Amino acid sequence: MNITKLFLALLLLPLPVCGQTEFSQDSAYSFLRHLVTDIGPRPMGSPGEHAGLEYAVSKFREYGCDTAYLMPMDYTPTSNTQSGVAVGIRKGSTGRIILIGGHMDSAGPEIPGADDDGSGSAVVIECCRILGHRPTASTMVFCCFGGEEQGLRGSAWFANHFKEIDSIALMLQVDMANGLGLIEMDPDNAGGLSAPRWLVRSATEEFSNLGYRHLGYPTHFFAINYGGRAGAGSDHQSFMDKGIPAIDFSTDVNTPIHTPLDNLENFDPRGLKRSGDLVLRLARRFDGGVPNRTLERYWLYLIGGTPFFLPVWSLWLVFGLAVLISVITLSIVWYTHQATGFEQKRRWSGLKIWLCTLIIVSCGWYSSNIVGLIRGVRFPWLVSYHLYYLLAGLAMVIGFAIAYRVALRLHITGKATGLYIRGSILLIVFSLAMSLWNVKLLAEPTAALLLLNAAILIPKGFIKLILLFLSPIWPLRLIFSEWDGLIFRPIAKSLSDTFSRPLLVDILAILFFTLYLLPFAYGAMAVIRQNPSCEKFFRFIASLKFIPIAAVLFLALLGYLLISPMYDSHWYKSVRATAEYDLVTHKKNIVIEGAEYLKGLSVRGGGYDTSVSTNARTLRLNACNNFDTSWVHLERNDSVTSVGNQTTHNILLELTTAVRPFTVSIVYTPTKENLPTFTTDWKFRTIGGKQKRIDWYSYPDTMLAIPISFTVYNQDSVREDITITFAKIACPISVNQEFTYVTPRTEYTSEHVYRKN
Repeated sequence: MNITKLFLALLLLPLPVCGQTEFSQDSAYSFLRHLVTDIGPRPMGSPGEHAGLEYAVSKFREYGCDTAYLMPMDYTPTSNTQSGVAVGIRKGSTGRIILIGGHMDSAGPEIPGADDDGSGSAVVIECCRILGHRPTASTMVFCCFGGEEQGLRGSAWFANHFKEIDSIALMLQVDMANGLGLIEMDPDNAGGLSAPRWLVRSATEEFSNLGYRHLGYPTHFFAINYGGRAGAGSDHQSFMDKGIPAIDFSTDVNTPIHTPLDNLENFDPRGLKRSGDLVLRLARRFDGGVPNRTLERYWLYLIGGTPFFLPVWSLWLVFGLAVLISVITLSIVWYTHQATGFEQKRRWSGLKIWLCTLIIVSCGWYSSNIVGLIRGVRFPWLVSYHLYYLLAGLAMVIGFAIAYRVALRLHITGKATGLYIRGSILLIVFSLAMSLWNVKLLAEPTAALLLLNAAILIPKGFIKLILLFLSPIWPLRLIFSEWDGLIFRPIAKSLSDTFSRPLLVDILAILFFTLYLLPFAYGAMAVIRQNPSCEKFFRFIASLKFIPIAAVLFLALLGYLLISPMYDSHWYKSVRATAEYDLVTHKKNIVIEGAEYLKGLSVRGGGYDTSVSTNARTLRLNACNNFDTSWVHLERNDSVTSVGNQTTHNILLELTTAVRPFTVSIVYTPTKENLPTFTTDWKFRTIGGKQKRIDWYSYPDTMLAIPISFTVYNQDSVREDITITFAKIACPISVNQEFTYVTPRTEYTSEHVYRKN
């Protein structure tokens, strides 16, 4: 009886996780809690980032590192901000190095950065606690990088200044370790290079051996992301730039990173152990050495946790095969229609199909606007944007019914040959154009071309329809990718002028998607003309028997979305409140703005007690009586020397602030010629060939002395624009609304023009 009970108890227990390491979730979470709660937000250059880096150094020392120090970063390529890298070194029996890294900085002064990437730094510190007192063959280096959110600044600085950089055999990066949902590996770098296959295979093997699930690789997003010279990656890229095998592990990017809601309340600490276990297993696996240090070029796809690699050259081979099949398909279609004597081509059929596609796309695009119009918002999809994909799909079915009836009146050609030629040529041209960005982007349009050819060649109507509907899916995945939330959700908090002209955005988006889907519209019409049974199917889809069903489903989903919450604990509306003060004219304003409508927003204090009742996106208020204009004192001393047609200005700007500002920007813009003799003790950059810009991001000292010298010629003049921004508001007002986070700012500006004497 006891044996039976024991057996049943064992069956009811959850499956054990195989071979987990001694990585402590509780220990790592205590580090994270200190970073997020005791220190707080840690933007690059801030006191918070510095405190976090010093904390990491102290832990590295405590946990047995032979050397632990803060590597200072004096500037970045774009600013004079001081940041750094926390470094801990535990010597092994060889000089070979394995580096474990995460980044310390958060994305802004209001962002706690629990997930991105306090969690990664916590994993690094806990790995140090485990490995710091144990003998290893490889020297273990632990790094918490500053400035990742501003362009991988800390890791790039470390890679360029660490003396033993050539001894690093492997770099393992943890950028977000939140929960047990999807965790994605990033072995890629800008320009198409990737980590060696042995590293990717080892990561998938160790992940499986640990008993974890949900390992992913965003094939489609990374093909677009890493096609250019930069991408939305992590610090591992800085090491790959040096030819070092490196890989990053990041948990679900659809969590509220880069917002004030990246906090401990929205953080699941179980991800700390999962990422830590994986990194430790990889570090131990390659402690004795790595197979090679050669980066590779391949196309990667992960199926069921198993990586499949295609050499880049094979993509060209498959593309060539698809083109060859297209030629064969064209020959067969042409011969078939010559033999059956279909009606002759009618004029403007291509343009007519484009018009029908435009109708279908417009219905899909404006489907979400119906919800927004009824609910009085611009972005109703912030929480459940995937349901809006389904809504758009149902709307496109209704749009197809409209387009089908329009097509009947337009008398589109009955010859499949010309229609197929248009579709295949567009896909071939699209493939070649995408390959110029990144050869890995050949995969999606090539797959579409093969599926379209198969839809034409296979005689059975049912299979033809399946292949036809599958053909646009992969190209669409380049837009609606694995990381689509990372792309689309920032739109809902963007203050860009682009989104202040929604009609123009709608027109451009509809035209883009119409052209994007046009090859498949041609292909669909070719299939219809080729196979009468397929035409019957499309006629049924557009019939009064089916459209009511689609309409009911559309209305049901629409009704559900109308009562669904637009915001939750993860996703809020974003509003920015800025106090503006012009140091020259002494004008004062309060500007409240958001990408979403401000209706329902309350403003209290400073003589205000109001609630916004209109669908405005910008609210301008007269400055309150208690507006503090004493935060900034600016002195400008200009020594001028003129010789002939040349005038040299030797300027000393002295900027004093009551507290450390968040950012400072000084821009010099000549009205005619450029400034070839521009000099300063501070780092600056040239924009557009003429403009000189000096920046501090973030938190420079309260006293800045800025010597500047430049020469102007003839009657040219130079305009100086200074902007000092603080991460709080100089007017005692509160701006509130449920499910809304408010970013407070104060901007002091000054403009001056330097002319020839």
